[in-house]
Amino acid sequence: MKTPRRRKQSAFARARPFWIVGVFAIALLAWGLYALAGAPWFRVTRIGVDLPLTTNVTRAQVLQAAAIAPHDNIWLLHAHRIARRIEAIPYVDAASVHRGKFPKPFVELGVTVRRPNACLTAAGRTVTIDVAARVLQEGCALPSVARIDAGSDALPKPGGFVSDPDLAQLLADAKQLADVGLVVRSLGRDRWGELEAVDAGGVLLQFGDDKDLKDNAALIGPVRTAADKARRLRAIDLRAPTTPVVRYR
Repeated sequence: MKTPRRRKQSAFARARPFWIVGVFAIALLAWGLYALAGAPWFRVTRIGVDLPLTTNVTRAQVLQAAAIAPHDNIWLLHAHRIARRIEAIPYVDAASVHRGKFPKPFVELGVTVRRPNACLTAAGRTVTIDVAARVLQEGCALPSVARIDAGSDALPKPGGFVSDPDLAQLLADAKQLADVGLVVRSLGRDRWGELEAVDAGGVLLQFGDDKDLKDNAALIGPVRTAADKARRLRAIDLRAPTTPVVRYR
């Protein structure tokens, strides 16, 4: 008669008598992590905000968007999410979050801001935008920036970006004019859809289509030079670039 072979215990069977110890160890680890997360020596004691000297963004706005509580653990803060919340403020371009432990736990928030570049008017509503076509605020922030007539197009709310193709083309036209040093007070399209602008001196500039805009804008200086100095200019018609037309008041 054969002697029954003794089976080797599985790892689970060998560890089963110690399950209470394992559960206790896990509970102890969880308690330790919880206690460490709430430890007073990791709680935020100071929040600094670095803002440019002249800006429409306030410290209170940044702190509210950051939403950092005094009892928060500095190492458990989600820096990326904090930065994105701050960047949702219309005038904010980029935000940075720096954390430190010494001498006491602190958070430093750095902010760069957007600057007004133009004002758009459409359907009786005016907004201010920056060079990236982000809407910064309702109304026109600066009287010195160009005013662009957007017709009846819908304008985004502050914080949104202008994406309408027609508006994007007008903004591109305004940039081209600025690149050649031409300061315009307003820019838009006439009832036939042709591009026209009013310069800083109140002279109407009729460009026609958007083709060769920079080249046409470069003709304005020579046309002014050749114009009758004794008379006041009312308009310069560049719709036929080879034969510009000057009208006087």
